Amino acid sequence: MNWTQFLLSLAAVYSGYYLLNVLFDLLRSRGQPSAEEGQDELVFSEEHQPRQVSSEQPPAGDAQDPDAEPKSRQAISSGPLQSTGGVSLKQLFSLAQSDLIEYTKAIPY
Repeated sequence: MNWTQFLLSLAAVYSGYYLLNVLFDLLRSRGQPSAEEGQDELVFSEEHQPRQVSSEQPPAGDAQDPDAEPKSRQAISSGPLQSTGGVSLKQLFSLAQSDLIEYTKAIPY
């Protein structure tokens, strides 16, 4: 048996295998009954009815008193910020050359 005969027989075996798989899937899908209508239906119900909003007049319940102060929200502070300031790229290279800063990888100058 040479390579040509081997590859042709191997291709024939694979083709037959895949042909049988396709035919089996077609026969299996034909025998299954179709799903009932609405069985897998997902329905959302609205709890609030929509209302029409006009830009002319605000709703009566949302009237604000002009003398009332707005409620202030208290923010959480992370403390005072400290910074030494930024440097330009040229200054960064000069600092790296003079070993004044620590860097983890070599910088090609």
